[in-house]
Amino acid sequence: MKRIKAMMTIEAVVILPVTLMISMLIIWSGLLLYNRTAADYALSVAVIQAARQAEADNEEIVKLAKDKAVELLNSRMVIMEDAAVDVKVDIDSVEAVYNGRMRAPAFPTFGDVKLFEWKIDVTRKTPRLKEAMTVRAMKKLTGG
Repeated sequence: MKRIKAMMTIEAVVILPVTLMISMLIIWSGLLLYNRTAADYALSVAVIQAARQAEADNEEIVKLAKDKAVELLNSRMVIMEDAAVDVKVDIDSVEAVYNGRMRAPAFPTFGDVKLFEWKIDVTRKTPRLKEAMTVRAMKKLTGG
């Protein structure tokens, strides 16, 4: 009878940590997918909103797109580190790039070893409205 109890204890010692690690991996994978989707949404909204600006100059559009993207990212992202948003505006397009890192916490049994680190890189580019391109071309030609 003692042999059976000892075997059950050994099986529990092996199976429990493996089950816990697999469960945590599934949860962190879900968070990674959520963060990627949230970043994609935030950049899409920011780029579309910036592409609609006709009268603003490039610096104003960059500020508008960056502020909108940061606002949406701050309200939606979970456990992100080293996040950066970069916006580039051309005469015919608006492009936004998001680079971030999501790191799983260290397991107590492994000390300070970081087991999982995922990078999230999202790029969104959209053409500017024809009205915006025409206004920008006219300003370039007139020098104003």
